[in-house]
Amino acid sequence: MINKVTPSIPHKEQHESKMTTVNISGDGNTLMARVDTVNNEYGPVYVINVPSSKGGFIQERVEAFNPDFYNLIVVGDEDLNETNHFLLDKTRVITESTSQELKNAYAALTPEAIAIIKTFPTIIATENHSYGKTDDDHMAVYGMLTDIKVQDNGIKVYYQGLNPVPQQKLNELAAELGFGKASSFNELNRVHWAIKKVNMVEVLREAGIKIFSL
Repeated sequence: MINKVTPSIPHKEQHESKMTTVNISGDGNTLMARVDTVNNEYGPVYVINVPSSKGGFIQERVEAFNPDFYNLIVVGDEDLNETNHFLLDKTRVITESTSQELKNAYAALTPEAIAIIKTFPTIIATENHSYGKTDDDHMAVYGMLTDIKVQDNGIKVYYQGLNPVPQQKLNELAAELGFGKASSFNELNRVHWAIKKVNMVEVLREAGIKIFSL
């Protein structure tokens, strides 16, 4: 006798008076005699190339992307280089220009908080060359944080840039991005890390700035 599974008509229950025998070899198998509804939920998994300390690139998985918030990180000129990481003073990390609600949630940089922070898109800038403005060729970096390490000497932040963004455009959008007025001293004039409850991706796109989005 040949054992086989009798296919059912899509979207209809199978009514069969004959007994069907199915032989499944191996361990850990599960057979469902009847399944009314199967709900499969799929979340996107993104892979970005991250420079390796040994040369070349390694692939970093980004399993979630939350554009409702963003990281705004301002560093000194000497800190933003091809190493794709920098060190920030602990007193400048999520301690200012961030709502108390977000400070309470993320400032402690627990493993759980870090996992969520890494889902936020990020702007990494160097300090403006003037008050509230900078040169037209001054570029900030749009990207994602790939690792955050709490050390005795500060917070070490690893990132992957996705594309450059003209920093003067960010100054002009300062009010929309939640960091002050473009005509005066704003957050791009001070080294620090803040978290904003602003859809930065949407703001930049509406301003005609093309950015890569996960």
